[in-house]
Amino acid sequence: MQVLPTGYDPVRDAISDHGVGRHRGLYRGRLVAGGMACLGDALVLSGLHPSVPTFVVVMPTVNAAARFLLPSIPTHRAGSRFQTVKGTVHMVPAFLALGAVAAAATSLSGLITHDPEWNGAEGLIVTPGWLVLAGAVLCVPGLLGPRLQQIFGLIGRLFTVSVITWLAVISVELIRR
Repeated sequence: MQVLPTGYDPVRDAISDHGVGRHRGLYRGRLVAGGMACLGDALVLSGLHPSVPTFVVVMPTVNAAARFLLPSIPTHRAGSRFQTVKGTVHMVPAFLALGAVAAAATSLSGLITHDPEWNGAEGLIVTPGWLVLAGAVLCVPGLLGPRLQQIFGLIGRLFTVSVITWLAVISVELIRR
């Protein structure tokens, strides 16, 4: 596996830090790809109405909008996120994206456990959905708490892996339906 020499510490540095480095194009590409995945899932989920509530469709759409906005307002590196206007403005869509995907994941998880149409997919969707929520919850103290700031990059990357897993599982299940 080839690893780019970004100069970032994957355990300490936030994923958003890549938006200001020389590999920011890859960061932007990742955000756009994730936004497209969220929009695609939202579009297909909207076709399942009335069995899928509007909230479950809107939240991935909000996540996608925030992801599309983030590259235009890059953060500041390492710890200065709330000390400048630019850093603070970046955090608004970042938290919006984080909260929206966590809300979508847990809402859909709650929905499918009670809907016989999703019978058989519960374990595949519910587990990553709750991992998304756990990752989102850990991101807040990881960003703000002095002890967890040392591993904020790791927390963010675990959250991102859980989101990618959840989106992939949802996509496969929607295709199978």
